[in-house]
Amino acid sequence: MAKFKLGFLSTLNSLCMVLFLSAGCADDSLEFTELKQINEKVTEAELKRYLKVIELLPQQKLPAFPSVYAPAPSWSHIRSLPIEDLVHSEQNNLSLLWDVDRIGDQFGLRNRSLKKALRRRDMSKEQFICYTLALGLAASRNQLREDQDLEEVIEKGNKTIHQLKLDKRPFSSLSLEERHRTLHEAMWISRVNRAEHLIQVPPENMNLVRTHWDELQKVLPPEFLKNPLDELTDILEERGIPFTFPEDDADELLHWTSTNAIIGNDEPDPEPAQTRIQ
Repeated sequence: MAKFKLGFLSTLNSLCMVLFLSAGCADDSLEFTELKQINEKVTEAELKRYLKVIELLPQQKLPAFPSVYAPAPSWSHIRSLPIEDLVHSEQNNLSLLWDVDRIGDQFGLRNRSLKKALRRRDMSKEQFICYTLALGLAASRNQLREDQDLEEVIEKGNKTIHQLKLDKRPFSSLSLEERHRTLHEAMWISRVNRAEHLIQVPPENMNLVRTHWDELQKVLPPEFLKNPLDELTDILEERGIPFTFPEDDADELLHWTSTNAIIGNDEPDPEPAQTRIQ
């Protein structure tokens, strides 16, 4: 009986020890896999930890980072789906671009240096991706001009997208002019997608990126280092047609003086080259 009690107590102690260690491992695992969201503040300590991973990489450069900024839609003229379906499909595809698992499947595959650096700094690849997105979006938002109002972009874009979703015509049935106009309006899908992510960036992250810009501009993916809306800008829509005035007799408001004109002073070529007409 004494041996039975002794064996039982020994087994119980071992079981408690296993449960204790398992609980400790579980806590570490939860902390290890906690992911930073793009609307959450990145601290100085977290930024320092992120940069320490990059310090261990060859030439302190990231492997190619999958793009999250999709170009404007470019539907083929033979697409027979209704416009409303093409819009829904485009929006679904854009949302997948931001999926951490999707990025993880493409980022740093078979890159032993990245795996080793992450392991040494006790950071998962998913955590590293989330820090890159949070800091990259903050860098992108810092590139916006003052006249690029994200709320206005989202509001105006959603109105246009709503109208596109009401269009049940097959895209292939449109005339050339109608296809051009539809694709021009569909550009708002990409604009709104970018704006909806940019507007979530906390001001603290923008300030953090400004403070450490000299370091971050050397390591962040290139697409985060330029204005994220400029490549989707319609110049005529944004700035209007030049030399137009609301008043009558607008031509009279255009003034020209020889002092402001740029006049060439080069002498004519004495022997102009002969142009051969085929």
